[in-house]
Amino acid sequence: MDPRTCDTLYRPARIAPPPRHLGVVLLSAALWLLTSLSVSWLCFLVGMTALWSAAAGVPVGGFLLCCSAVLCGGAGVFVAVCRAPAVRRMSGEGRSLLLGALACPVALVLAAVAWFSAG
Repeated sequence: MDPRTCDTLYRPARIAPPPRHLGVVLLSAALWLLTSLSVSWLCFLVGMTALWSAAAGVPVGGFLLCCSAVLCGGAGVFVAVCRAPAVRRMSGEGRSLLLGALACPVALVLAAVAWFSAG
């Protein structure tokens, strides 16, 4: 018997990876890029406001508290959605796209409001 035949017949089956959907991956990457830029801007704004307030001896105002509360609340809701069983059963690309679509508008709107109210 040919050794290649035995290897072909009795080796463990290899599961083919699912096909990648390039459009979904690119859209997800764009959403996450916008989200990360918005959250970075908000974190920078909150940090600089806290630093300037501490340097001037001014108590931290409602603006800083509001931004921090919204960021923490949004992170909590985001983690809750991530842990939902229906979301955990999704494919990696679909899950990333869904979570990016949920996170992006909230972060963009909050960053735009902070930009216009602070500057």
